[in-house]
Amino acid sequence: MDLLKKIATIVITAAAVLGVIVGAISWFQMAPADRSAILSVVWRGLGWIGIVLVLPWATCFVTMWVAKRESNAAGASLVAGYTLIDLAVLGWLFNFSISGTTGVVLCVLGVLIALAYNLLACDWIAEKLG
Repeated sequence: MDLLKKIATIVITAAAVLGVIVGAISWFQMAPADRSAILSVVWRGLGWIGIVLVLPWATCFVTMWVAKRESNAAGASLVAGYTLIDLAVLGWLFNFSISGTTGVVLCVLGVLIALAYNLLACDWIAEKLG
């Protein structure tokens, strides 16, 4: 079993190194306009992730107020509201235009992950602080 783990580790490491090398070569052979477009998307995506991470904590007083009501509907509405805010910010950051199937899939995946994060964060805030 140890031999299989060692072989798997070597294969995965080699694939990762090869991916980094191919990515670096592609990056430096890319046109400056393409690099700029990619960096723009990456920075906007990172900004959105930051907003998703901070929103429930910056408004934890709302979560604590809703937790005192002890209503599942109120809690679900709060999580849905946070997720809709996340979706609106995502749309605004990307000028409300999603191009291609990959963009749609990434958008849906991001919103679903934001929904799960909002649910877990609000639950933790309500349980520990509320």
